[in-house]
Formats: sequence, structure tokens, C-alpha cells
Amino acid sequence: MSKFCIYLNLPPYLSQWLAHSFGSPVEFPTNSNECAIIRTFVQRLPTGTLPDTARNGNVAVVIPSSKAKPPMYYNYLSPRGKSALAEAIMDLFRRNLWAELSRLDMSSRLNSKIIAWCEMHGIDIDHADTVRQKFYRMRNSYNRKGIFLGK
Repeated sequence: MSKFCIYLNLPPYLSQWLAHSFGSPVEFPTNSNECAIIRTFVQRLPTGTLPDTARNGNVAVVIPSSKAKPPMYYNYLSPRGKSALAEAIMDLFRRNLWAELSRLDMSSRLNSKIIAWCEMHGIDIDHADTVRQKFYRMRNSYNRKGIFLGK
């Protein structure tokens, strides 16, 4: 991996989960969907555009090495490219949350389990309610379609 980075503005709980899971700066596995998105949409810096810089609260994501698009020259991700990457990161977060918590949903005290999950994944406890709401909304969206995966 190169050390050229792009910077994403993500919600705090997602930034914390991402840094805990993939380090800081974030380095996705070589063959991951996220790397594929970066490689596909990374481009040369358009004329008249300022380079991406670290801002308070933004997450640094390493641009993967590529022979076709060397990060030294291809180090710009457009706002729509960043949006596609942020969407893929959110999907990965949700899959991780669902895979690890859905089997515990049948028991009582789900709130304490969500807090423990947040703690295990480097998410500040202040954001546990946000994570809980994400989980409940996913479960309820299935319930509305008649697929009951929990309470």
C-alpha cells in the first residue's frame, strides 16, 4: 500500500469502528470491495482543484497501490467517489453489526450487549444509542416485510 491518502467525513461512531478495525490511517485489505471502489474512482487531481488535506474529524484512507493508477499521480477521489466509498464502508459496518448481534437478539438485555459490542469494536459508549438504533432499524425493516428475525 502507498501512504497517499484521501480523507472522508464520516459519523464519529463509524470513524471509530473503522480505525479500530483497519488502523489509522485506514488500510483496507488488498482484494476488498473498498479497495476496488478506490481503484476504480481514483483519478488525477483536476486542474484548479486543491489537494485533499486532513481536516479535524476526517478519516484518512490509504490509496491502494496500483500499476495502472500509481497513487503518486492518481490521488484524488471526487465527492461522488467519496460518497460511494462511504456507502461501502457503511454497508460493511452494518454487515458486521448484524452478523455479531443478530444471534443475541432473542435474549433479553440487548442494550447491554450493544454497549459491549461497541466497546469491543473501539466505539465510544456515547455512540451506543446510535448503533442500537441502526440495529433496530435493520431488524424492523425485515419485520415490516413479514420476516421476523427477532422480537
